Amino acid sequence: MDALPPEVRQELVMSAAALDGHRVSTRRFHADVPPQVLIASVRERLRAGGVTVLEARNGDWTVLSVREADGLRTIQLRATGQGSEGLSSTWRSARDEGDAGVPDGRTAGEPLAAWLPDDARVLRSIRHHDAGRDAATVVALTAASPGRAAEALRARAARLGFTEDPALGLPAQRAAWYRGGGDAAGEALAFRQGRREVVVTVGPHRGSTAVVLHWGAPR
Repeated sequence: MDALPPEVRQELVMSAAALDGHRVSTRRFHADVPPQVLIASVRERLRAGGVTVLEARNGDWTVLSVREADGLRTIQLRATGQGSEGLSSTWRSARDEGDAGVPDGRTAGEPLAAWLPDDARVLRSIRHHDAGRDAATVVALTAASPGRAAEALRARAARLGFTEDPALGLPAQRAAWYRGGGDAAGEALAFRQGRREVVVTVGPHRGSTAVVLHWGAPR
């Protein structure tokens, strides 16, 4: 059962994202009633399902959480000038549901590991289906300097048949920190092959270089 009342307007943010061994789906929502009214309604609907509702505050946000037999459901919301807004997320074990319909953890339709420097250590790998789009994000650290990491990424892109498309990375490139220009400077890179896109940022991070790589393609 959806914990939100049927009149609440919801918009899919991501569906079946794979994150840390879980499958995560998230929707953004807006309601015309103040938070306290919506919270009371959500609390009543969840408790009607026989579950214990945990409630917490984080700044302007109220967070409601329930643990269900197959995972976790969270709803976070806050006040707006017109009512309430927030996010509703469900977490399910990917091991329980299998991987059908979710891009492969290493590839997401593209061999993301092949883009990274040889010594890169992957900190987080996320893949998901957005509305009409498959996407993946990899966050990694490498001992190479930002300049050398950028060179390696350009070489790997060429080897994989991608060409540079600066317009894709334009928002990041407008920031001076991502314009490159030195071995220690951060840089934004963007590549395209047909309808497939890869945007990468590299930058110094506590004595190493952080590489954040986003892959995307329409379904």
